[in-house]
Amino acid sequence: MSFEKQRDEVAALCKKLLADGAVSRVVGFREGGVEGMSLPYIFTDPAGVDMLTWNSRCLPNLNGYLTGGEGNTAIVAKPCDARAVVALISEKQLRREDIHIIGLVCDGMVDANGDPLPACVECSVNCPPVYDDLIDDPDVAEKTGGEQVSNDTSLERFEAEIDKCILCFSCRQACYGCYCQTCFMDRGSPGWQPTVPGRGDKMLYHAGRTMHLAGRCVECGACENACASGVDIRYLIREVTNFVGELYDYRAGMDLDARPAMLSYAAGDREVGFLGGDGDGH
Repeated sequence: MSFEKQRDEVAALCKKLLADGAVSRVVGFREGGVEGMSLPYIFTDPAGVDMLTWNSRCLPNLNGYLTGGEGNTAIVAKPCDARAVVALISEKQLRREDIHIIGLVCDGMVDANGDPLPACVECSVNCPPVYDDLIDDPDVAEKTGGEQVSNDTSLERFEAEIDKCILCFSCRQACYGCYCQTCFMDRGSPGWQPTVPGRGDKMLYHAGRTMHLAGRCVECGACENACASGVDIRYLIREVTNFVGELYDYRAGMDLDARPAMLSYAAGDREVGFLGGDGDGH
C-alpha cells in the first residue's frame, strides 16, 4: 500500500476542511503508541494536522470519539471504521449530516511483528461502502472474499479461550457496538469483585456480548486487538454474523438505507435459529 501518498492526501483534505469551517474537528491518528501502534487523536487546528499519520499500525476503531463534540466531525476511516459509522447511524447513535467520512482504501493492518492481523486476513471489504471523500490506492487490489478460517465451534475450544480471559472488559471498551452507558455485566454488580473471576461469569459475559452483537459486528477485530491475554472469542461473533447474513441477507454497516436485521420484523422471517423446522417461518 502507498501509505505515505494516502497520508499526504488525507492531511491536505483535513487542513482544507478545518480551514474552510466545513468541520470543527477531525478524528484521526498520530504517532506515539506502544510498539509503534498509532494513537487516536482529535485535530481542531489546520496547523496541527501535520501530526496526522496513516500507516499499517492504525489499529484502533475511532468511532468512540465521534460523540460529544460540537459541530460537524470528520473521521479518517478504514473500511471497517466507515462500516461502524453506518451502523451507528442506523441505530440512531449518530446523525449522517454531522459526520464527514474520509474513506481510505485499505489492504489491512499488521501487528507489532509485521504480521497481518487475523481480522484483516479474513476481511473481504477494502473500500469503505459509504464516504464523503475517498482516498484511493491503485496498489490495492479489490478483494473478492476473505481467507477461510477454522470452523471449530466445539465447547472445548470455547472453554480453552475462556480460561485465558481475566474479565478486564478491554474488548468491550474497544468495540464500536458496546456503547451502552451501563453494561449488562455491571447492572446490579456489587462494589467488589473476586480476584479471579469464575469460568461461569466469563462465559456469561462473552456469550452475552456475542448475542448483543448479532447482526451488528463490522468485523474490525478491535476486540481481539485490545485483548492482552490473547483471547479469541471473535470467532463466535463471526459465526453469529455469518448466520444473520445467511438468514436475513444483511451485513452491518454496508448500506445506510438497510434496516438492521435485529431491528426489523416480518411475518415471513425465517426462524431456524430459534424454533428449528424448515426455516421458512412455519
